[in-house]
Amino acid sequence: MAESETLTLRRIPRLELNELAREWGFAIAAEEESAYLRLVDGVLSVLDELDRHPVPVENVEAVRDPGRPPGPGEDPCNAVVRWCRVESTHEGVLGGMRIAVKDSVAVAGVPMTCGSRILTGFVPERDAVVTERILEAGGVIAAITNMDDLAFSGGGDTSCYGPTLCPFDLARTAGGSSGGSAAALWYEGLDAAIGSDQGGSIRVPAAWCGVIGLKPTHGLVPYTGIAGIDRTFDHAGPLGRTAESVARLLQAVTSGGSAAPQRGDTAVADYLSAVAGAPDDLRGIRLGLVAESLGEGVGATAEVAEATLETLERLRELGADIREVSLPEHLQAGGIAFAGFVEGMTALMAGGGNGYHWFGRYAPDLALALRRGLTARAGELPASVKTALLVGTHLRRSYLGAVYAQAQNLRPWLRSAYDRALEGLDALLLPATPGLPHRDDPALSLSDRVLRGWGVLANTYPTDMTGHPALTIPVAETGGLPVGLMLVGRPLAEARLLQVARTVEGSLGWRPDPSLAAAA
Repeated sequence: MAESETLTLRRIPRLELNELAREWGFAIAAEEESAYLRLVDGVLSVLDELDRHPVPVENVEAVRDPGRPPGPGEDPCNAVVRWCRVESTHEGVLGGMRIAVKDSVAVAGVPMTCGSRILTGFVPERDAVVTERILEAGGVIAAITNMDDLAFSGGGDTSCYGPTLCPFDLARTAGGSSGGSAAALWYEGLDAAIGSDQGGSIRVPAAWCGVIGLKPTHGLVPYTGIAGIDRTFDHAGPLGRTAESVARLLQAVTSGGSAAPQRGDTAVADYLSAVAGAPDDLRGIRLGLVAESLGEGVGATAEVAEATLETLERLRELGADIREVSLPEHLQAGGIAFAGFVEGMTALMAGGGNGYHWFGRYAPDLALALRRGLTARAGELPASVKTALLVGTHLRRSYLGAVYAQAQNLRPWLRSAYDRALEGLDALLLPATPGLPHRDDPALSLSDRVLRGWGVLANTYPTDMTGHPALTIPVAETGGLPVGLMLVGRPLAEARLLQVARTVEGSLGWRPDPSLAAAA
């Protein structure tokens, strides 16, 4: 921890004793106050000793240029928070590839704000594990990308830096919360990107920006050093313009490195070999179209449904066996997700962005930065986060975690439903988003902006709760706008999903014409 960031603790004044006690429904009698002051001071004195044992910070040795914000005309999509250059002397699978990382991924020495004013001025002192692995694999971190404020919207329009815009239509948003990681891929000088996904935040912007986005199996990509919402459904993953670039980045962040994945049962596959060995057609591939993903229950528009069904015919021409499957549980996951969103987010904020009760590397510098930011600028939080904190605090006070516990207990039921739907199939098929990219509308009301930013996640958030891998590919379009198709596979089936994507890419190509976005 930096020398200025001391943990010498403030003592509890006598007048605050009963204020703290009231939080738990008891009181300190006047004649007991001195005794309790002695007890709490003794505990705090012991905690002061933590600062006598500093934890060494050991980042990958690298040139670390924190860079600068984009200049006029450099960033038409408002996708980049800053251009930077962090580069080691390591050689590896990334071989000089230029990688962009979301503004929630810690890169030591480079400012990180999570798209929020409350983290203004925060510079992480320790790399995230994915940052370490990118550098150890020979990658160059070349940009920090825009995102929705604290990652709590899928709309792409809540960042303190302004909305991230769709490369195919700058009057529309790129989606979120990892919108910058998708839109920036159309700029020269970037080869792939890292995003995070708690409700669809990789896949939604991938779908709206015409790129590939992968939410891996939960825990396959280490989340250590990335700001999140809830450890039980925080995911990090790669985005790219080609299946090969996504496979290459996934290979780097799931293998080697200085820390193990968060799950002990993960087995890293050879994603590059899988993509290189992709066949020319889809003969023998069995896919299941989830009927509910095209219906009124998710708010699917006619344009998205039509584009999806037209694409299925093209996949059948490649030899794919596609059948319709019913998965009613897909429409019943809202309570599970929102209990995690609001109670998980509230608990994580109360825990300084780290939370409690898990083994691994914590970020005390992030906690202190959050404390400062909330003290000074909590009023500048977006309405989506304020709503979550209001509901999460209400649920904690009224039910003390019972609602969250009930939701967590239902996750195996939801996971089993997807497992059953996948029986006999290689993957499930769904449109990644129920509608087209949102129009950028500064006049939109507070509540409408929040609700449309959540509504776009209807087809993506269930698999954050189940942990299944899900890959969005840009294989459909309508009116010149991308319509991403999502493949959901069994746990740890990323290699298979990427192989299918590579076959489609080589045989059908991506839609819309990528040159349209590149020329934006």
